[in-house]
Amino acid sequence: MTMKEFFLRISKPIGKLLNKYPIVIAAVVIYLYYLMTSFDLFSRKGQHLSFIEYVLQFDSLFFLWLVAVLFLQVQKMKKHQEEERNKRLQFERTLERQQIYEQIVTDITMLLQDNVNNPLAIISVTTQEIRRKFGSDSDIIRWIDRIDGAISRINTAIRDLQAYEAQKILHTTASAVSAVKEGDKK
Repeated sequence: MTMKEFFLRISKPIGKLLNKYPIVIAAVVIYLYYLMTSFDLFSRKGQHLSFIEYVLQFDSLFFLWLVAVLFLQVQKMKKHQEEERNKRLQFERTLERQQIYEQIVTDITMLLQDNVNNPLAIISVTTQEIRRKFGSDSDIIRWIDRIDGAISRINTAIRDLQAYEAQKILHTTASAVSAVKEGDKK
């Protein structure tokens, strides 16, 4: 195994650990550095050190605190970006679903217009002609009224179906917008 393979293998678990426990990792690194500098200071126990030498002994500790704060801020920004990306993907999926619903409504409408409305129009015209021709026969007029009533119910059912599908699309859009707004408040 080469060094490159070794570092590639070990970088993923370390990256996951850094993402999962960034504060703990930063604290351990700072503690280990502080421990090493303390050992170095105690190893010079007999020597007389000036104030500047003490400051120089521990000056990197302040730098480590600064790096830890920056590291935690970067991790926080990464998590925020990930959340924003997930919200955007969810919104895009909702929009795609809405487009699919819209296409379904269009297809159903076209199907109903071609396969139901056209025959209904022919039936309606035929009943009007029969009504004109046999207007004096009350039995035929009653049957034609039944046919016209059925045509009216079918037309109402088609309009209701189209309105229901349109309401469904509007409800989906409203749900998606409210989910995005709620996510922005967090």
